[in-house]
Amino acid sequence: MTPTAWAYLDPRGMGITLSLSAALLALVLLLTNRALGRGLPGMQQAACGVLLASVGFALNMLQAWLTPLVALVLAVVLMVAGVALVLGGVRLLRDMPARWGWLLACCLAGLAIALWFGLVTPNPRWRIGLLSLLLAYLSGLLARTALGESRAQYQAGMRLLALLGVVFAVLMGLRSLAAALGLVESSVSSTLVNSVSVQVAGMSLIGGVVGLVLVISGDLMALVEHQRTHDPLTDLLNRLGLRQWVDQQASHLPLALGMVDLDHFKQVNDAHGHALGDLVIRHLAVLLRGCESPTCRAARLGGEEFVIVALGADQGDALHHNWSNCVRSSSRAGRCRVPA
Repeated sequence: MTPTAWAYLDPRGMGITLSLSAALLALVLLLTNRALGRGLPGMQQAACGVLLASVGFALNMLQAWLTPLVALVLAVVLMVAGVALVLGGVRLLRDMPARWGWLLACCLAGLAIALWFGLVTPNPRWRIGLLSLLLAYLSGLLARTALGESRAQYQAGMRLLALLGVVFAVLMGLRSLAAALGLVESSVSSTLVNSVSVQVAGMSLIGGVVGLVLVISGDLMALVEHQRTHDPLTDLLNRLGLRQWVDQQASHLPLALGMVDLDHFKQVNDAHGHALGDLVIRHLAVLLRGCESPTCRAARLGGEEFVIVALGADQGDALHHNWSNCVRSSSRAGRCRVPA
């Protein structure tokens, strides 16, 4: 390999470029997530984690121009804390407890390794080897957590995060082995191991942002689809949603249809206002939703007109029985009384 070609694989230059790119993308993701106002649980933490890891990665590449306390300790703390924060955010996205106490313990372990083998008794091989093992452990957990996602709207982003977690975990594991064998003495020296490690790590950070963007995109697409097929006032299916649901069922099944209409509803709006009229509509929607099952759906056709569709033999009697029970239980509870 010629010196000119080797210059393009300089770990320091690649690391700074990739880490700053990932940090900028993570910052844009944070601002976008805040502007959307969706409040997706864990997204803010995961994006902040990528940002912290990127800053720590950049500081590690600049260790020749920084004090050891900043280059070795602060950089390590930011990188480990960033990966831990991404893991906690992904767990929240999966509706799992983040386990912040345990993740904090991992960060403290990284800090202890950096202080002891970086400042107290400097030993690059032990420092790089142990920190690589810690990062490999956290990345492996991230991959396993993301891979378990079953919700369709999040699967594309989570699978990318899982793939990157596996790649990064394998990379850190090999780097730890290389440090144990004496093949790595510094994080920024111009060696093939460092060049490959820095390039894969930097691309993993950027890919992590892309994975989180796919999660947000999937969530927004699911929201748009829900709004397209559901009534905004009652959250029941609308005409389009009901048609799509019927089309998805087996065509040979018999069908029972129940129509529900509120008599003299205009008088309620005129006498008591549209706010109370909306309350009546929502209360009726709650009753109709109580009749739903995997083979039965309720929909609002418009105004005060509703429909219940049930698929299967002898569904008509069952539908009438369920509706009667819902009405009786509501009457006993005294709900949605219209004032005189």
